[in-house]
Amino acid sequence: MMLDDMNGTKEEDFLLDDYESDDDSNSDVKRKRDFLEDLDNESSNEGSDEEAEMQKTLKVFFCSRTHSQLSQFIKELQRTCFSSSLKTVSIGSRKSLCIHPEVSKLKHSFRINERCLELKRANDAKKSGKKGHVNEGKRAKKAAAGCPMLRKKSDQRVFRDIAWESEVMDIEDMVKLGENIGVCPYYASRRMIPMADLVVLPYQSLLHSGARDATGLKLKGCVVVIDEAHNLVDSIGNMHSCQISATQLQQVEVLLNAYLGRFRERLGAGNRRYILTLLRLIKALLNRIASAAEVTDQSMTYNLMNDPNKGKSKGEILTINDFLFSLDVDNINMFKLWKYIKESNIVYKVSGYAEHKSNPNDSTQPLNKESERKTQDIGGAITSFHTLAEMVLSLMSANADGRILITPSSCACDNDFEQQVGHIKFVMLNAARSFKQVLEHAHAIILAGGTLQPIEELRYRLFPQLQEDRVHTFSCGHIVPAENVLALAIARGPTGRTFDFTYQSRGLPETMEELGRLLFNLCCVVPEGIVVFLPSFDYEQQLYSTWKATGIVDKLLRKKALFREPRDVTGVELTLQEYKSTVLDTSGTTNGRSGAVLLSIVGGKMSEGINFSDGMGRCVVMVGLPYPSPSDPELMERMNFIDQISHSLTASKITDDGLLPLQTGYSGREYYENLCMKAVNQSIGRAIRHIGDYAAILLVDARYTASSSASSAPSRQASKLPSWIKDRLICVRGSYGEVQKQLHQFFKAKAGKSLSVQELPSHD
Repeated sequence: MMLDDMNGTKEEDFLLDDYESDDDSNSDVKRKRDFLEDLDNESSNEGSDEEAEMQKTLKVFFCSRTHSQLSQFIKELQRTCFSSSLKTVSIGSRKSLCIHPEVSKLKHSFRINERCLELKRANDAKKSGKKGHVNEGKRAKKAAAGCPMLRKKSDQRVFRDIAWESEVMDIEDMVKLGENIGVCPYYASRRMIPMADLVVLPYQSLLHSGARDATGLKLKGCVVVIDEAHNLVDSIGNMHSCQISATQLQQVEVLLNAYLGRFRERLGAGNRRYILTLLRLIKALLNRIASAAEVTDQSMTYNLMNDPNKGKSKGEILTINDFLFSLDVDNINMFKLWKYIKESNIVYKVSGYAEHKSNPNDSTQPLNKESERKTQDIGGAITSFHTLAEMVLSLMSANADGRILITPSSCACDNDFEQQVGHIKFVMLNAARSFKQVLEHAHAIILAGGTLQPIEELRYRLFPQLQEDRVHTFSCGHIVPAENVLALAIARGPTGRTFDFTYQSRGLPETMEELGRLLFNLCCVVPEGIVVFLPSFDYEQQLYSTWKATGIVDKLLRKKALFREPRDVTGVELTLQEYKSTVLDTSGTTNGRSGAVLLSIVGGKMSEGINFSDGMGRCVVMVGLPYPSPSDPELMERMNFIDQISHSLTASKITDDGLLPLQTGYSGREYYENLCMKAVNQSIGRAIRHIGDYAAILLVDARYTASSSASSAPSRQASKLPSWIKDRLICVRGSYGEVQKQLHQFFKAKAGKSLSVQELPSHD
């Protein structure tokens, strides 16, 4: 007999409906097409026939990487005449737009999605006159009642009309409007898409085929604008990559075994068979992680620099087919298994049952520490279940498009616990395949960004087969006058020591002390704020410890306050606020101390998206060249993959007379260097944020000044800087005194008065 909990929820509520797979005669290709057409099991045909006739064939889709970047675009649009003339709609996730009092409080986005779909299905069933599965549970009764924000489509039309008549709205504005009139902003905004002139949305909604279909986006004949396009290739790769750890697999295994043990006799044959198949797959994945070993495969190395770890791959790298073969589960049909996971609602049912058993009275009793811990454990297990589903989907990819990385449990990476646990990662290498659909459907695609150079990388990694005459480029100079930027590449420090921040030399005490002397000299001549970008958190800690022990920190603090970027992202905003307040505060100038120094990390939260305008960034210091580790197996595979593409393109472009074209392709080596210089460009681009701004930009490493000729031409790395910096770059290869002279003259001219060059640190 099934027992109720105090909410009236029965265990029977978590029983899976009978499930039978399609006839085996269907081809795998057809199955895959059917599953991927609608990941959310939602139809885009939600509008009326009248609205369908109003579908605009030409519209603009504007997408960017983050919500804050989209909000910034909306604010700029509001300042133009187009704000009132364009019908604009902002698209977001359920988590961002849901206003249901109970659903919106759920912690995990996938729980919000599942609960929302459950309520929407109830609404649809009522409208169609169909009766869904009914039981006596309180939760089931609530679900059967549907979502009150979706009961009247006429209310969604009211939402649309108000939105059209108002100033362009961002996500927050749409949430407020939905709350005011009691209409779901998520579904109301989706219904506005067919009639919109401009659709503003995040990368995921446009670049992922499943999300695009679920949202109902029709790109045919439309213009697509992709902002921050220097992130585009990596963003597409990350969307289609996934990683699952041994711990996550064990969590799902526990959930499934508990569920199967309780409901085995009540489940239909189809459900039992697929649950056992899932358990078999989990066991095979766990065994594969356990059997992985740290191997050295010379075919996977990439000779880049003298790194002590070069050539040591921490784990195994396999093609998809080889990986599946090594699992000894080649008789498992991944297409059918994926379809079962998506259609049977097993994730929701199994996790719901686990949550019910873990804390059945959670809505009537306050959580104690033990029940709160169990709830968190269940939440983690649900996340793990979704990750397993993503891994199954990844294993359906074309063999040549990705690689499987298997890391054994003994491997520790960057002191990250999740990385220390053995894991399996699918790495999507071929971003061009995913981008192809956008390329084929859209009338035109505009890739926009401040640091898109080199353009060749985008071409070779996103549309390698596209004819050259279909690609048009446009670039313009910086709006800031040349006299407002002082760009210096510095080869030597105050004592004459060469700045060598290669992996082997940057940790030498004399190198770190020389950098400290340089920073102190800068504090003596640079007003307001100095932002220093360092290659990693570990190196920043090493520097700070050395400076603390040698007294350099005390010397710096006599000139400026010192701030350090926290590892915990939650502390970044507070650190920035304190840094800004200190820079703006002039009360401490009477003691000879003014402004502040901020130690930041390349690739950290402060290296992209933060505006160090005006006094917050009067000087930006880039320390070294932040090359990624050449021993990283994922990086090596990407480089090898790029080399393969380049080779195939070169071979296919042999002219009629048998000669190779002048352009021979984009190499893995160039990709490696561009990764470094993109990070540099993003970091130093934090300064100079408006036409009246001014700043000094210092590139501290002898490699920036190196030249293969006797001329003063910049090095290979410096040649990859943005033109507004490269054209003004001064390479100081000799005495450091020239650096101090240039800085003194620059800030003297900007201040309109003499700035005294204060005493330099001693050289002992």
